[in-house]
Amino acid sequence: MGYAKHIGRVGALAVTLGVGVALASAPSAFAETGDSSSSPSSSSSSSSGTSSGSSSSSSSDSSASSTGTSTSSKSSSSETKTTRSARSSAGSGTVTVPLSDRTSPVRATSARTAKTSPLSAGAPRAVGPAFTLVTIPVNPAAPLVNPQPGTPPVEAPAALAALAAVRDELERNTLRRNATSGPQVGVASVATPNVLVIGVDGTNLSRVLADPANVNFFNLIKGSSTAPSSIVGHTTISNPSWSTILTGNWGEKTGVINNIFTPWTYNRWPTVFNQLEEDHDEGIQTTAVANWDVIAAIAAAGGDLGADLVRYIGRREDDPNWLKTDDAVGDTTELIIAGSDPSVANFVFSYFVGVDENGHLHGGASEEYKLALNNFDRNLGELMTAVEKWETANNEEWTIVLVTDHGHQPQQGLGHGFQSPDETETFVIVNGPGFTPGAINLQYEIVDVTPTVVTLFGGTPRATDGTSMTELTDNVIPVNNDAALRAALQDLISKNGYPDTVTNVALGVRTIFTSIPYFLVDIVDGIVGGIKSVAAQNIPVVSLLAGLAVGPVRFIGDLGYVATNFVAQVVARITGVTGASIYPFWPPAAPNFPSYTPPPSTLVGLQVCGDPALNACVPPSIAV
Repeated sequence: MGYAKHIGRVGALAVTLGVGVALASAPSAFAETGDSSSSPSSSSSSSSGTSSGSSSSSSSDSSASSTGTSTSSKSSSSETKTTRSARSSAGSGTVTVPLSDRTSPVRATSARTAKTSPLSAGAPRAVGPAFTLVTIPVNPAAPLVNPQPGTPPVEAPAALAALAAVRDELERNTLRRNATSGPQVGVASVATPNVLVIGVDGTNLSRVLADPANVNFFNLIKGSSTAPSSIVGHTTISNPSWSTILTGNWGEKTGVINNIFTPWTYNRWPTVFNQLEEDHDEGIQTTAVANWDVIAAIAAAGGDLGADLVRYIGRREDDPNWLKTDDAVGDTTELIIAGSDPSVANFVFSYFVGVDENGHLHGGASEEYKLALNNFDRNLGELMTAVEKWETANNEEWTIVLVTDHGHQPQQGLGHGFQSPDETETFVIVNGPGFTPGAINLQYEIVDVTPTVVTLFGGTPRATDGTSMTELTDNVIPVNNDAALRAALQDLISKNGYPDTVTNVALGVRTIFTSIPYFLVDIVDGIVGGIKSVAAQNIPVVSLLAGLAVGPVRFIGDLGYVATNFVAQVVARITGVTGASIYPFWPPAAPNFPSYTPPPSTLVGLQVCGDPALNACVPPSIAV
């Protein structure tokens, strides 16, 4: 994701002289590390012409960030909590398949055994006790394109020829994924479901697993069904990927090509918030908490069908590494969970940008990236505790989905945007009634999140490239051993590779050309902001001239956007983005959300934590 103010933004080298195609295929863009690579997309792929989806830049509806007051906390019962690692696996067609000679003990079941019912919008189907034997394949099912593990693609100097051929290549390699035939996942038969989706930007699962300090992350994996997925063959830019996650459609269909928020996109491709609001209206509370304004804008998109409550957490001035800002996202989300009304359905989306920002600033293999992961891990643990307290107090359960949009290159600089295994590495983790604890699922993809959430609330997903994960029950369960589960996931991640040369070159060229208008807009915004600050200082003559210069500078910048965006949309269309369009010509308005800070009265008992390695947690002195 990220803010383009850092030199390490995706495609930043797009504005340098003549390095475009070289970046798309040069070995330096495919650096590998010992503990990081991308996972297989296994039975992946979506309808023809699809490739990468994402999240876009923001809406100017600032009122969305202040509507609603559901953040007040509620006291929780002191009764014994049910741990999320002990979820019931009723309804899923799985069988234990040992990965070693050791046998696994039977996993404990939840203290609250939920009634199960099939998750479908049509006529109910009986959930039978039939089981399907599954094994981990030596080579996972074919992803969108044919990965070539471990070897960077050959140089492709003939970029124009590659562009001309890419559409046929993409269509030949794109096969619609079918749901596994068999019983669907069951969920607790309650009238008011609760779902929490946690988005952590730019996170490599391989690096999470390699660090034993990430205990909360791994505890969630042990209690969940986990997909070490990949978006190889799709762009690894943040906005396209988050729009994929939040609409259920790849970027090739939605036309989201960079990190510029285009509000009209979500009029045609409704978000998960839009679909839930349309289905349930007053019967559901939808909430988004995010420290990237693009995510806040996507949540608010759709007019009256946008999220009921949007909390945008702006970066703190005293927070160069984004850890305190991530903490504020976590604290705000905890308050929202604690204040959730059990008499209505609840959907909460919580987005953390800190890991991605540190990846851009320092590289995915850096100590700073590792500490950002540790910091998120602590926030994740606090969110899980908040959920468990609410469940105990209200005798209801939450389904939790944890997802990322892309990975990160190990070195400082570019970050992501191309097709190295480190960049295409993603994951989807689902914890809740009916999802098998400790299972590995090779079918889940990031495009499945929205249809899954809509289905969990009893609705019918709109036209989507994804499949509800309630239907994707082809699980594998390693032996009940932490080391074996960790090793199995790392092994699957290591099998991820590069796309074929034509696809790789095409997506690299697309990244370069589509990034140019984004960076141009960002540069112009910075210049205009500086001029406005001078104008506001009331310096004789100088401030007057600065004020007069704002309009012309903005106009010239907009003309530059029109020219570069025209080229970007043409390149996107040639490389398979069927949703690409040169209209509207003029750039959309930038996001305009006031930064939210919880009122001081809500901070009782909360802590502000800095470097997790130093256990630097202190009572807050100001609202965070």
